[in-house]
Amino acid sequence: MFKVHLCIYISLSAILGHVMAGKSFSSTSLVLGFFVMVLAFGSAVLNNVQDREYDRFFQRTCKRSLPQKRVPVFHAKVISLIMIGFGLSGLLFATGFYPFVWGAVAVFCYNGLYTPLKKKSLLAIIPGSLTGMLPPLIGWTAAGKSMPDSHIFILMTIFGLWQIPHFFIILLKTRQAQTATDSLKRFPCFTTFFSKNEIKLQILIWTSLYSLAILLFLMNGSIKNPVLSSVSGLNAVVIIFFISTIMLNQKAQTISIAFAAINLSMLLFMGAGICDKCFL
Repeated sequence: MFKVHLCIYISLSAILGHVMAGKSFSSTSLVLGFFVMVLAFGSAVLNNVQDREYDRFFQRTCKRSLPQKRVPVFHAKVISLIMIGFGLSGLLFATGFYPFVWGAVAVFCYNGLYTPLKKKSLLAIIPGSLTGMLPPLIGWTAAGKSMPDSHIFILMTIFGLWQIPHFFIILLKTRQAQTATDSLKRFPCFTTFFSKNEIKLQILIWTSLYSLAILLFLMNGSIKNPVLSSVSGLNAVVIIFFISTIMLNQKAQTISIAFAAINLSMLLFMGAGICDKCFL
């Protein structure tokens, strides 16, 4: 229910925004990351509560705790509310008003817009992507920085662009595996509009844009250490060639490799950005 791996990424992205703004890594960065992770955990549990009926139709999600009724819905609701409340309170009292506001906006976008909208429209991808772009901004404002800055806008763009090929790779990987075909027809899905090859093309396009955004970020001087900057640049170049090779491969098992690669690419990018400020 907690979507631990995703929430760790969210926490690291907030820490990255904080160290980029403060130009140093501190205990405050860890405190911020902790409260953002707790908030993300609570939002993930609430998402599971909201999707407990929807998840039954998909092979990828039908084994989750709530569709399988291994956890009472009431208990899940209480857990989500406590964690969301604790996360937001922590952001407010430990980091300030603006991180609290952007944290609340992120929860609203994910649980209030994306989760209900995805059952009705493909446009749900917009608030979904926006949700993933907000954690770096939470970290940025926690360091006392204002929004109008090219560094944070490019950083948010990188996370927004990364989410789209990440989403399409999941779609390609599962290919809408389902447990109730007739019931599932009422839900919107990109496979209705895109063939398998067209989905692969979307992955290539958005991965290319993600790669270019990282290079623009580096050209903006956001990572000072020459070694870490070079590693990030190499990461940006390699990922597009690696994903292209996999997309041209017709073997289904290589899609899992693409999923791991795009996630590892983001992890390397965040690690380089955070470590850069540790060395200053």
